Amino acid sequence: MKSKQTYQQRKQDDSKLQLEQKILHYRSEVNKYKQQVEDLEKRLKVQKSIETQRKSNIIEKKQETITSANAYFSHSVFLPDKEDKEDEQIHVVGHFTLENTGNQILHDPVFCFRTKPAERINIGGKIRLRQPLDQTWMAPKEEWIYVQNDWREWVKTRGEHWLKPTHIDTIKPGEKAVFSNFDMTIIPIDEDEHLLVEGFCYTREMQKGISAANTISLYL
Repeated sequence: MKSKQTYQQRKQDDSKLQLEQKILHYRSEVNKYKQQVEDLEKRLKVQKSIETQRKSNIIEKKQETITSANAYFSHSVFLPDKEDKEDEQIHVVGHFTLENTGNQILHDPVFCFRTKPAERINIGGKIRLRQPLDQTWMAPKEEWIYVQNDWREWVKTRGEHWLKPTHIDTIKPGEKAVFSNFDMTIIPIDEDEHLLVEGFCYTREMQKGISAANTISLYL
């Protein structure tokens, strides 16, 4: 009888020990997983911080001020008819364009055309020579005026035509300011002569100016 009780007691003790060992094992596992969770949370926090910084850098880059523009001539040259003795001039017609390629508005555009030789190249087009407008007429859609009051002296001595538009004063990103349908008349005299028209653009944001990507260049 006593032997049977001893056996049962031993069996209960073994069962109790097993339960205690299981509890210790599971507690150890729980602590291990808790540590893994903490490690993962730390890694997630670092990843979120990196992602937040990356998005912040992208926003700052998008908000970065970019001031840039392109300028260029698009034109056609008409040579004189050899049979027409009354008109021996060369005619150049076309457009001069300033395109805002940045992300900031450009203010107060000014175009400069420099001609060589100055005395034989005349520039015409939608230019008002500073006479007051008749208020009974609608303002033209496009109009340019010379910047200087003594512009004739600038043209004569330097070959420079400084013009600004009266119909616009800003150029938004992606938009263009165009001196359209200009008409240049060139009087050829000497053979083997180089006739040149260069273009430059200025704005309040680009006071040093930019030169046109191309020129009007003729070799007689």
